[in-house]
Amino acid sequence: MAKSKSSKRWTNEKEGIFLEVLQQTGNVTKATVQAGLDRSLVYRRRNMQPEFREKWQNAMGQALDYLEAYLWDKAMGKEVSDVDQGGRVVDEKIAIFLLKAHRPEIFGDGKKRQDMEGQNKGESPRIRLMKKLDQMAKKSIDGG
Repeated sequence: MAKSKSSKRWTNEKEGIFLEVLQQTGNVTKATVQAGLDRSLVYRRRNMQPEFREKWQNAMGQALDYLEAYLWDKAMGKEVSDVDQGGRVVDEKIAIFLLKAHRPEIFGDGKKRQDMEGQNKGESPRIRLMKKLDQMAKKSIDGG
């Protein structure tokens, strides 16, 4: 069996590489590979450490800002290259889809999305699920 190049050992250098690649690409898998980290380790760290979660959100925000600025310039008739600094072609339809998915409050279809009453932002999916199940159980007990 081939040995993986990823590691369970966290370093500040690896974190920096991860965040830089995430900022440039918006791609967690690519960022973990470049940093030499296991995806599970990175997600676990995001769920357990609010400071790292904030850095992650900032990096993703910058990646999305790039897409938004590109589309804005294109819409305003500015001369923009369809090829980014990494030599990749920017697909406008996919860029719009990504912005709709990651920034629905701005680029969504206007339908209001429930955020479980806005109280669970930043909590792990497991905790959100448990709270939702508790709410459902309470409603069924109360007959509602």
